[in-house]
Amino acid sequence: MATLADVRRGDVFLIGVRCAAADQVTGLTLGLYGPHRDKMADAQITPAGVITGQLAAAPGLIPVQLATGFAPVSPGDIMEHAQTGETAVCRWTRITPEGDVLWSSSAAGRVVYPAAGWTVIGNVSL
Repeated sequence: MATLADVRRGDVFLIGVRCAAADQVTGLTLGLYGPHRDKMADAQITPAGVITGQLAAAPGLIPVQLATGFAPVSPGDIMEHAQTGETAVCRWTRITPEGDVLWSSSAAGRVVYPAAGWTVIGNVSL
């Protein structure tokens, strides 16, 4: 598994965020978590949008799960398969703990596709 020190420009990794407090004056107080629910950092976001924080350990000691094949997919995205030309509208999407993006044209996620090999070519309002 990679560490925060291994992350390079263009890499994508997953962070779980827990809101510990929300205040109109001070903003949001957050805990950031990585794989295995390991705490990565504490952060504060002010109402003006300024983010500050402190890592829980040195970057080389904070594990991260690099997201392979990551592609931002949202409900309403029109997807096209690179090889077959098939098109479908995304109605359900998830990212697995391993960082793989899955999507489905079914709102219930009955038939699921990996995002790898598909391209977002447009968007519709659902």
